[in-house]
Amino acid sequence: MPKETRGYVFVTTAICAAVLIEFVGLAADVGYVEWQRLRAQAAADAAAAGALFQLQQGAGNAAITSAAQADAALNGFTNGMSNTAVTVNHPPLNGSLAGNSSAVEVIVHQTVRTFFLSVIGQSQAGVAARAVETLGAAANAACVYALNPSASRAFQINGGNADYFTCGLQVASSSATALHMEGSAILYMENGAGVSVVGGLDLTGQTKILTYPGNQTVTPGKISALADPLGYVTAPSATGMTQRGASNTYYDMNKKPPNNAIPQGVYCGGLTVGNTGGATFTMSGVYIMAGGGFTFNSQASISGSGVTIYNTSGPNSGVAGCAAAFSPLTISGQANVTLSAPTTGSLAGMLIFQDRSITSASNNQINGGATTNLTGAIYLLHSPLLFSGTNTSSGYMILVADTVTINGNSTVYSNYSSLPGGSPIRGTAVLAE
Repeated sequence: MPKETRGYVFVTTAICAAVLIEFVGLAADVGYVEWQRLRAQAAADAAAAGALFQLQQGAGNAAITSAAQADAALNGFTNGMSNTAVTVNHPPLNGSLAGNSSAVEVIVHQTVRTFFLSVIGQSQAGVAARAVETLGAAANAACVYALNPSASRAFQINGGNADYFTCGLQVASSSATALHMEGSAILYMENGAGVSVVGGLDLTGQTKILTYPGNQTVTPGKISALADPLGYVTAPSATGMTQRGASNTYYDMNKKPPNNAIPQGVYCGGLTVGNTGGATFTMSGVYIMAGGGFTFNSQASISGSGVTIYNTSGPNSGVAGCAAAFSPLTISGQANVTLSAPTTGSLAGMLIFQDRSITSASNNQINGGATTNLTGAIYLLHSPLLFSGTNTSSGYMILVADTVTINGNSTVYSNYSSLPGGSPIRGTAVLAE
């Protein structure tokens, strides 16, 4: 090969190599900037949640801003450091909620260095993310809450389950293993719903938290505090209600309620429904379990709308002479239970409501081969929930408990169209934009 040809090949190869390196560098820089943007979005979401917690407590703008910037820092974006600005606007200055005093806007901006792009004169790139949250209801608001402040595995999913949440998950525990998953379980988050945790993650085995659709990894946001989202709801009173017996009331195919309708009222010693023999027993109204809890098992078939079951103890119920101790709920066996909460009134959205003054380590269980279609909130502030059934509701379900363990394939929906007032969730962050 002549020298001139060899020189031409060398120069051409060098130029092509330089161009190729530049394209590779460009792809690397673009990927890095996008990764930083996703981190900034997680920080903005967590910061807005922290700000809204302060708003719920009635704090002023200084405390709202301080909380938001602290939660952004927990996620790696500290205001005033590393070319980072965390701006908090209450009320928002932009978007559809501009001027709304029930909403908070957080904007995270950071200037990051580039590597290969600096060759063509672009040594920096801007990364920005924005989150707006409001007190109220939205499709991707959190609707699963584990509120124990320190428990290990406060929220956990076990086994090879695939669970779908169309709404967010929030975990209050500060434990390093606050959110635990094991086996090959996958939690799919729909509608852009997110995960927020005060403590840490413990994702073992092949477990993942993914978007659906898309199958992109969901990065949980770090938050500093979490409020009771249903703390404003007033518990029902037994005053004026009919007392249904002085000990546990039991129904089955051999002992049926009148017209197969379980009457509302106060059940001293609780309520148990066994095999209904193919018949469906109906429920409607408010049921107060004054001790003894309630159990639907065997092949019980139960349905009803406008139902609230309030679970307390005999002494706490205010019913004279009722001394029955508190017991948890159990839906198990081959029970088939279809119940929905009231749509209006002070108990709108409240399906199962445990007395807030009672702390019990006994599991509330929805498990076994039970098939449930539960529409409403299951609110167990100071007791654990073991959810192993298959819930088929396409409306909405809210899980609020001390700890939450899921062992089945379940979908938690957040379609609040049946509620004129929207979701009963009022006390925590709701991603609005």
